Amino acid sequence: MTQLLDLRERIQAEETKQEQKGTLPLLVMVAVGLSGASVLLTLVNLLYTRQITRKAFPTLVQMESGRTVEIGFESPNYRSPTVVKAFVSDTLYHLMTMTSYGVGSSEVSALNPNRRKATPIKVKTSNGTGAITQTAWLASEALESKFGDTFRAKLAQMTPPDVFTGREEIILKFDYVKEPVEVNDAQGNWAGTWTVDVVANLKVYRLQQGEVKSIPFNKRVTVRPITPQPIHDVEQFGELAVALNASQLSGLQITDIKDLPIAE
Repeated sequence: MTQLLDLRERIQAEETKQEQKGTLPLLVMVAVGLSGASVLLTLVNLLYTRQITRKAFPTLVQMESGRTVEIGFESPNYRSPTVVKAFVSDTLYHLMTMTSYGVGSSEVSALNPNRRKATPIKVKTSNGTGAITQTAWLASEALESKFGDTFRAKLAQMTPPDVFTGREEIILKFDYVKEPVEVNDAQGNWAGTWTVDVVANLKVYRLQQGEVKSIPFNKRVTVRPITPQPIHDVEQFGELAVALNASQLSGLQITDIKDLPIAE
């Protein structure tokens, strides 16, 4: 009886060995097949990547809004001349155009005393407090903090009281915006800012009189790159906030505005 059991165990052991021998080649073949497929996919990926690197890199990307954004392999502080000029123009226009209504509305220059007024914003001045237009206050967020405080105080002194009643408006009209110029340090390296020269006029309009005066506005604007910080509440300020946020997405900030030298 014991011999029969031993014989059965030997037979079962032999059968198990045979099964293992039959399974092992199959596993080896599967492993080889998977390795081959992996190598093939790697080659395909390399070829595709090589084709992509040979293509010209796009310089403009169109957003869903229809705006185009310039891109490229540049330093984080790089801004194209077009972007810098557009930022300076947009910011100065909203900053210096003084109206009781929001800039960008078709009612600008209509001088309709019955239209809805935008609430003036109070600011600190050397004489206590003054007021600037809501549009100028929003646009002044594009100014460096300390410079912005100083500029808002000066702007309050420049803004005629009749602007807030709707009897007078001042609109900035550009004649020329120069290409940005890099500012270099003593070693000739870029100091991290640009200057943009602006030749413009502040057109003064009065109710029932039309344009009554034109004031030269010739300035040298200093600009630096920053991390973009859209801050305006679109629900509260509407299309004006959209326009200013789009401008400030360029990641720039005005650090100084000075009179343009007469010689230039």
